[in-house]
Parts: sequence; C-alpha cells; structure tokens
Amino acid sequence: MNSTAKSSSCPGLAVVASALFVYTLGGCGDGAASGDGSNGAGGAAGGWFSDESQDAGASDSSGAKSDAGGLPAKDTAAPPPPEKEPEADFGAPESSPNFVYIPATDADRLVRISGASLAVSLIEVSAQPTRVKVLPNDDIALVLHRGADELAVVRSTEAGDQVTTLPILPHCNALVLDAAGKHAIAWYDHATAKPGDPVGSLQAVSLVRIAAGKDAALSLSTGFRPRSVTFTSDGSKALVVTDDGISIIGLATAQDGDIVPPVAVTDKPLTKVDREVQLTDDGLWALAREANSTEIAIVYLPSKKLVTLAMPATPTDLDLVPKGGGALLVLRDAQLVAHVTLPSAATESFPVKLAPLGDLFAGLARLTDDGKTAVLYTSIAGTEQVGVLALGTGTVQPVAIKKTVDNVLLVTGSRKAVLMHKPAPGPGYNDPAEKFVDDAHGYTLLDLDTGYTKLVITPVKPTEVAFSAAPVKAWFLLPDSAGLAHALQGAAMDTFLTADHPLGSKPEHARYLPMAGVVAVTQSHPSGRVTFVNAVTGLAKTVTGYELNGKVK
Repeated sequence: MNSTAKSSSCPGLAVVASALFVYTLGGCGDGAASGDGSNGAGGAAGGWFSDESQDAGASDSSGAKSDAGGLPAKDTAAPPPPEKEPEADFGAPESSPNFVYIPATDADRLVRISGASLAVSLIEVSAQPTRVKVLPNDDIALVLHRGADELAVVRSTEAGDQVTTLPILPHCNALVLDAAGKHAIAWYDHATAKPGDPVGSLQAVSLVRIAAGKDAALSLSTGFRPRSVTFTSDGSKALVVTDDGISIIGLATAQDGDIVPPVAVTDKPLTKVDREVQLTDDGLWALAREANSTEIAIVYLPSKKLVTLAMPATPTDLDLVPKGGGALLVLRDAQLVAHVTLPSAATESFPVKLAPLGDLFAGLARLTDDGKTAVLYTSIAGTEQVGVLALGTGTVQPVAIKKTVDNVLLVTGSRKAVLMHKPAPGPGYNDPAEKFVDDAHGYTLLDLDTGYTKLVITPVKPTEVAFSAAPVKAWFLLPDSAGLAHALQGAAMDTFLTADHPLGSKPEHARYLPMAGVVAVTQSHPSGRVTFVNAVTGLAKTVTGYELNGKVK
C-alpha cells in the first residue's frame, strides 16, 4: 500500500514525551522456578500484505479518507481499556566500566566504589547531589544537585578523581547524555519532581559540552515543558520533545541565551490530547500518535513539513525500527500491525504494509536492537499470550504463557526476552493450580527463536532488573517483606536456570560493571551498604559503612 497523506504547514502544538522503557518494577520477594516449556500456541499468523487499489490516509476530492482493505469486521461491543506502558524510573546509583557511583545527598558527597578492589572514595561535590549519569564506556560521571544550581563532571581513575563544576539552570532534575559522551542536556521535569521540590523553568534546558579542560554549559529557551531528549546518531543535534513540538538544538552552533522555537507535530494546535512522539536517530523524521485517533502525524524535520496518515484503526502503540527500518504500529482493535517506510527525503507518499495478528490479542510492541523481531503483547489483565513478529516476513508466531504481562524487557546481545508479570485472574482461574499461578508474582523467560518459555514464580514482585553481558544474565532484586531473606536472583539466558544470592539488607538498586564483571547492589542501611556479586562465579563481597569512611567485611 503506497499511502498518500494530507499535508499541513500549521505550527500546531501539544506533545507528550516519547515512550521510555522501564527496568524498575516495584515490590519485593525471593523466587523459585516453576512451569514447563511451551512453544508457540498454534501456527504462525499472517505475513505482510498491501492493497494497491486503496490509499490509506489519502484525501479524495471531497476531503474524505479511505481505509486500507482487508480488515476484519468491526466489533460493536464496548472496546477494551487502553494499553499502559510502564514509565521510566531513575535509580540513585550508576555504574561505569570500573566503578559504581552513589550520591550521598545528606553528606554533599559522591561515593565512588571500585568494582575490582572495593576501594571507597568520598568525592566532594556541590550541595545535596541527587542524580548521577555516567558517560558511555568511560569512568566519567555527571551529577545534578538538589541544593545547588550546578552540574559536577567527575573524571575517575583508581588513583583519584577530578571534579569540574558548571553553572546550569535552577532546579534541574533530569539529565540525558549522548552516545559519544560529548554532550548532555539537563532540565527541570515537573513529572518527576517530588512533593516539596522547588520548581525550575518549564521552558528551558541547559546544554553541557563535555571535553577535558573545556567543559562548558549554556542555557537555551525551548518549547513548553520539555519531556524527553534524543541525540542524533551523527552527534550534531539534540531533539527536545515538548508540549509545543520538537525544539532542535545544534550542538556545535548553539549559544547561551538562544531561543529554539519548536517544530509542530500536529495540525490541531488548539486540541490538547495525549501524544506519543518518536524520533528517528538521523534527525529527519518525527512521528506522533494521538490517543483515540486513527491518524498519525509524520514530520520531515529539516523542512518542518507535516503530513497526516490514516491507519485502518486506532494505533495503540508506535515504535521506530532500529537502523532506519521505518515505523511499526500496533492496531489492536483491528488485530493488525502496520509498517510505515520512511524515505530519506520529504514526501507525501508513504509505503504502508499490514500483517494480521490472527487470534493474538496485542496492543503493544517491543523491538529487538537489530530491528528484525518484535514481541507483541497486551497489558490488559487476564490475557495470557504474546506474539513474536518477524519484521522481514510479517509473520506472527503466537505464544501461550501462564500469566498477564506487565512489561517486556529485551536482553541486548541475545535472542531472549523477559516478560514481567502482575497478579491477575486468567482463563481457568477456578482451578486451584491456575489460581495459585495467577495470584503469584513472577516473570517468564522467552526464547524468541523457538518460542520456548519458562515461568519463574516469586512470592512478591521483583523491584528492579539489571542485565550483565558476560555472561548474559538477568538479575532481579527480591527484597523480603519480612526483612529476613533478601536476595539477588540471577537468571542465565543460555540455560534459563536461576540462582539466588543472599543479601544482608533490603536491596534498592542493581547496576552491572562490565570491566569488573560484577553486579553492584545498593542496599538500605544506616551507613550505606553495597554488595558486589561476580556475574560468573556468584561470589559476593560487601562494602558497609561507606558513608562513614568505608570498611570491607
């Protein structure tokens, strides 16, 4: 289907930030493996199809829009509830290749602990450090503060630390770094502010340029309420998603005090609705999905040209396929997925292909980092199924599972997925065994190639998940609600076997240190506690009292 869309140059506004994936899950527990393996439930569905006789989204002479052909009959029953993707949560500690950094807010210090030697360093920064971000593949940390309008750049080695302090906008509580580690954007995000926090600017960001001996920060005015920031893959621009559209910052040319007017992502500037916005990593395209609308907006950012494209049904999710692979939309109520090709130049014609889901009920998608596969699922309670979509062919392999899905986490560097569950009655709830499983917390490990699944039951919900690369494992924090048997549970992605590692205190966050090969688990303790678990051997070492100059036991 080669879809022609209607265009608009209207500077419409009002955007909601692009979706973020979450690894913090809430709850607590220890776990035991349960369940048998299951392959795909039934045969694969669908395959891509298009209807060249129709143009979905094309305006005819009367201005009416046509739908794509081949759709199932519409159901006149009340529609199911909207899908819900978990929102991102930011943990206090962060890990670099060799160190874990923990803000000691009350002491005005940043704690640095070596994953190899367990040596503890207390680094003096500004007042009340709260948010830490680490440059990719480097031992450099950036620190935001609640008690000072400053950002600290901390460069670490085993021998010591160098701290540079830069002035930024007041009360910044959000921070994003580019993949090259050369730039960062800090801003005030009202959605993540805590009660009683001071309010920062609702229409400005600070751009931080990171270079040894030349660190600098400048502030810029943007659209209203910055929500998220994406850096282009060539490192030339930062794209700031705001309520008003996309503010595009030239990282090399921006000057302090610049005004960066937003590019519109809607042709309805007076309508306030929730929107999901996705941006291609080359900085050419922005796509926006509105709640309860069958149309998506597509903006060619260099020219600011906006077109709208009508789908056969309301999209319940919008994701970009990595490596310039276009956009994927889930059309839950029509039991379809749609793929939209995004060309390299401005156009009003977008090739669209559709694939049926068969009997699968799904409204959300998670894409693998190679852009070849998507896991399709729904967050609606009582639905115990997922699908594996092959983007090359459009075939969907349905997979029967044992519990309702709360979130899907894809394991980088593997063909595995982790399905996080929530208690909810499912089919067969009257059976005692089914009721036990449905009422329990837990997760399922899924092999994307074979459809094999393994359910792991936990007495309470894991609070956070971290991933290690060598070996490839998922690590689940399981705090015991009774305070007696806290644990870190590791799940090997090659065998799907699990092992529990006891912890002395309630775990709060987990981070993987790749050079040291350990998982660092920060814990609730009066003077600070971190346990380092060797990702290969499971050997654990604990640092306690790092806020009282540190001691190892």
